[in-house]
Amino acid sequence: LLSEDEFFEHKDAIVEEVLAKLRGLAKLEAELLFTEADLYGESLPEVSQVISNAINAATDALSAALETLSEEDQDQLLPLFRAHLPQTLAELSFDRVHERVPQQYIKNAIASTLASKMVYKEGTRFINALPKTKLAETALRYIQKEKEVIQLMESLEKTSMSEDEKKKILELLDAGGARTALNIPDI
Repeated sequence: LLSEDEFFEHKDAIVEEVLAKLRGLAKLEAELLFTEADLYGESLPEVSQVISNAINAATDALSAALETLSEEDQDQLLPLFRAHLPQTLAELSFDRVHERVPQQYIKNAIASTLASKMVYKEGTRFINALPKTKLAETALRYIQKEKEVIQLMESLEKTSMSEDEKKKILELLDAGGARTALNIPDI
């Protein structure tokens, strides 16, 4: 995405951001690993394999589904790709993404980012319980519902109510809002 000169000019910031992303993902992986091992009484290596399989299954389903989406629908998912990049890299060059990054790479990054996000947020049992034929559709609806929940949370922030109540509602929305919203018919 960057020229060699641009990269070297911003290398220190980019490297720090990559390391921060890796630490964040490692933290999510560890939290899910220990939570599921504790909940289901399985060994850490077993749970690690289950996590990997769930992410791979969701990624594969999403990769196939992205091939069927219109270019406009695919562009709606570009924020996932942008979030995948180090912030400095995204700020400097995201406008060049279609010129410099193969479309298949973008699709694969979107698929794996969304798959990982869902597994780490909802757990492996959520992914594994979905019929394979509904996995991609559910994941795409999930990201839409997540956007709706974020809008609700932003609206809630502006309301006047006790800070304790507001904090509890925000935590509930963050913890299960997108998944719960999957089960609520659109009005």
